[in-house]
Amino acid sequence: ITGSRLALRMATENVGKVAPGDRTVTKIGDQDVMVVNHKGTAYALSPKCPHLGLPMKTGEISDDGPCITCKFHGSKFRLDTGECVEWSESVMGLPTPKFLSNAIGSVGGEKNSPATVFKSETDEDGNIIVEV
Repeated sequence: ITGSRLALRMATENVGKVAPGDRTVTKIGDQDVMVVNHKGTAYALSPKCPHLGLPMKTGEISDDGPCITCKFHGSKFRLDTGECVEWSESVMGLPTPKFLSNAIGSVGGEKNSPATVFKSETDEDGNIIVEV
């Protein structure tokens, strides 16, 4: 279309400082964002698991990736890319037989759906800036 422009709406927010090992959930525009400081690196992603939309704020964070694991069904996501590396491997942290994991994993979001990640950076004062 001649003369038209594509407009991209983006919100940028200074979420302040998040200490190493901590995480916080904040609202940027109309988007909930979880900011995680893992070993001095800030990551920003949706606080909801793509599987069933349950909160991931208290999920375990591991060095492999690094990743966050949803405590409800064991789905595991890379903090930097959102890539799903495990899908519905447990129920409330307890290992489940494969047939049950498959049944639970088939409900909700599409299998192996990635977590939504947002661009983040840390300024010279240690404040974390997130773009949504």
